[in-house]
Amino acid sequence: MKKKKVLFILHMPPPVHGAAMIGQYIHDSRPINTAFDCRYINLSLANSLNDIGKASIKKLFDYLHQLWLIRREARRFSPHLVYVTPNAEGQAFYKDYVVVQMLKHMGFQVVVHYHNKGVANSQDKFFDNLLYRRFFKHLKVILLARSLYDDVKKYVKPEDVMYCPNGIPDMQS
Repeated sequence: MKKKKVLFILHMPPPVHGAAMIGQYIHDSRPINTAFDCRYINLSLANSLNDIGKASIKKLFDYLHQLWLIRREARRFSPHLVYVTPNAEGQAFYKDYVVVQMLKHMGFQVVVHYHNKGVANSQDKFFDNLLYRRFFKHLKVILLARSLYDDVKKYVKPEDVMYCPNGIPDMQS
């Protein structure tokens, strides 16, 4: 039986932070890589913790290259599912919004996995509200816990949410 193809677009170190570590665990997961035909693209544009949230010309060119790479890999690989770990708000959300919209426009089924919250912080801003409405349309969402549903409930139906608490690998095996 042919394995389902999954394109993972996620944060991986560096820099080292929670979402990047989970991305690395997924990348290195034997069960995931055995069950699926996987490809990985690092969504991070920052190279250090100090670099997070800071704009630069280099980051702009890196982002444009990243969009090109994602589009090329999605076309070549033709995945059954695209898994994305977007940011919830601010400039990082705008960057990830473009990635998700591009993939949806290309006809791919996209699942987003939130490792942070912040949607509710920005949902009352006119522009952000417009983007969130479009962003969450036709998406399945993975959250770390049921208590985080309030953050996205304005845009996501309960039946479109799955819960997957973070775990860390067993370092003794």
